[in-house]
Amino acid sequence: MENNLGREHSSIAITPDLSHENISSYINNLELIRRNSHKVDFLIIRNKSLDRDGYQKLAERIMESLNGKMPCILHFDNLDSFMGMSDLINESYGVHFTSSLLKELKKDDLKHFEKKKLLGGSCHNEKEISLASNLGLNYCILGPIKDKLIDKKIITKGIGWDKFSDMAKKSLIKIYAIGGLSNDDLEIASKHYACGIAGISMFNQSS
Repeated sequence: MENNLGREHSSIAITPDLSHENISSYINNLELIRRNSHKVDFLIIRNKSLDRDGYQKLAERIMESLNGKMPCILHFDNLDSFMGMSDLINESYGVHFTSSLLKELKKDDLKHFEKKKLLGGSCHNEKEISLASNLGLNYCILGPIKDKLIDKKIITKGIGWDKFSDMAKKSLIKIYAIGGLSNDDLEIASKHYACGIAGISMFNQSS
């Protein structure tokens, strides 16, 4: 597939983990995305709380609900699930891999999907960006940009815009920023060599 991800600076929505507590807002946000698909380029269906069968059912439900209105990317964190869902992958717009799975993948694992699907990965450093590039992925999501705080304590340290910029401007593939960002950060992201931003907030702010 040609490395073309739509607009020069755009957004990727990522689904939050689905639970009984947030199911109503989850379905509501899917409907908002269906009606306002111009807000984001595509949706990554990510859900670490579900087993393989549960994830497959959720992904099928989401893709059926969106009915082609929003391109959907499947999210994988282990090789067995990726290899075992070829039928579902064929129905999707593409595949996104975790940084840990990038280290297990070989280029031959992707040759069936090459040029047919959009392929992306999560990265945190230059080594992982290089892995993504060598595998022939179309894009990667790099971060987190901002510190993650819980009760005013830093749980995850962000890399910041300067470090992001240093890595993004050297990358051979498109880089999206992630980590504590909202639509208000699109302008600053573009100034630091990001082609867009990604996150659960894109899903929650789809209206």
